[in-house]
Amino acid sequence: MRRPGPIPLMIALAAAGALTTTGFTTGAPTPAKVAATVTASAAGNDPVDGVGMIYPTRAGGQVWHLSNNPGGDPRLDGATMTPNPDGTFSVRDTAARIGVSTTTYDQDEDEDGLTWRQPDLRSRGFMHDANDWRNVEITGYVRYVSGTDDSDAFTWYARGARHTGSGQTPQTCWGTAYKGDLRYADGAVKIEKELYHLGGDGYAKGTYTGGGASIKGKMVGFKVVMYDIPGGVRVEAYLDRAGNNTWTRVTSRDDTGTWAIETDNRCGGTRTEKVTWGGPKAAFRWDDATKVDLTKFSVREIAPGGPANPCPAKLTAAGATASTWEEINPPANAIDGNLATRWSGQGYGANLVLDLGTSRPVCGVDVAWHLGNTRWNDYTVYTSPDNVTYTKVAEGRSSGTTLNAEPYRFPQRQARFVRISWWNSSAGNGWASIAEATAIGAS
Repeated sequence: MRRPGPIPLMIALAAAGALTTTGFTTGAPTPAKVAATVTASAAGNDPVDGVGMIYPTRAGGQVWHLSNNPGGDPRLDGATMTPNPDGTFSVRDTAARIGVSTTTYDQDEDEDGLTWRQPDLRSRGFMHDANDWRNVEITGYVRYVSGTDDSDAFTWYARGARHTGSGQTPQTCWGTAYKGDLRYADGAVKIEKELYHLGGDGYAKGTYTGGGASIKGKMVGFKVVMYDIPGGVRVEAYLDRAGNNTWTRVTSRDDTGTWAIETDNRCGGTRTEKVTWGGPKAAFRWDDATKVDLTKFSVREIAPGGPANPCPAKLTAAGATASTWEEINPPANAIDGNLATRWSGQGYGANLVLDLGTSRPVCGVDVAWHLGNTRWNDYTVYTSPDNVTYTKVAEGRSSGTTLNAEPYRFPQRQARFVRISWWNSSAGNGWASIAEATAIGAS
């Protein structure tokens, strides 16, 4: 076995493209705090607020942006926003709920008539009408200034209506959602599913991943994306930790029918119900924060497979190397097309590198983990033009539920090398093991 050496510290450079950030300060104290160039997002920048878009807006789709007069927005309800001198808004509400209705939904007029039985929602496809929020990208920049419980989180969610506290039907059944949480204490992220709203009983829980330093006092961008895939729904979460419009995918989850709540479903559905329908409200919420500054909130209806996100091809690797490996499980086993073979390397930070042979547009990697149906693995994905300077593009934890390849996607960038670094697993044995890894991009 080749022994792992020290893992070098690579300086992450935003090399995918240069975009000016005039006016994009996200509430930073001075313009000098904002990078002059940023990593381009797959679908370019939002023409309204300049924020990078992971997926393009659907042609003719609904779009909502926070205006400079939130109190005059008929589609907006919830916490009061007070203007700050730097153009951001301040919220002082320890149970903040900010709801965004579709253009055709009036909560006062339409709420009592919402479809709520989940077998009906499965076939109908929406709670209120065909205009309901369904495939969406929800974005907001937030600064946690002060609070009473740093272990709480910001939460963005959609695919339901108003989440009430009554626990009675139909109110409890309006509260379906896929949710992304961003924890104040360390910037960790998790994805959850809610099948009914009653004090957490209706939740299919997720696990926090990607934590680091506290986000307190920092303006951080947070995106939650959800869209239909064959057999279910995919949810992705992205962070702009530096507040400079550089987005990194932290985690994702596919709900294809095995993700279950612990209690019986009160709304006529199953414990593993997939929220395949749309809902008339998307929401931003947080608790236990006495002051939060915010800016550039938006909800967009997206086209995940649209032409502005050309990521259709599996890219054949010219070769594979690794920082460490067993003689019987070398790096080449991870690109041989055989799930019965594997690369295995020992130690914290053990990594596998795919060489594409030449620079290519790359926007993801599919990874099939050895024994991936019985253990999770913490990972980070990096790309590089030269195998010297690497940029982090994705991080997270594998599902621990499948032997098949799991898709890890990120904004498209030019690269020749893709590195998958391993940090930990539920097996606790100090070994990284990948059966197959394939880069995804444009052919």
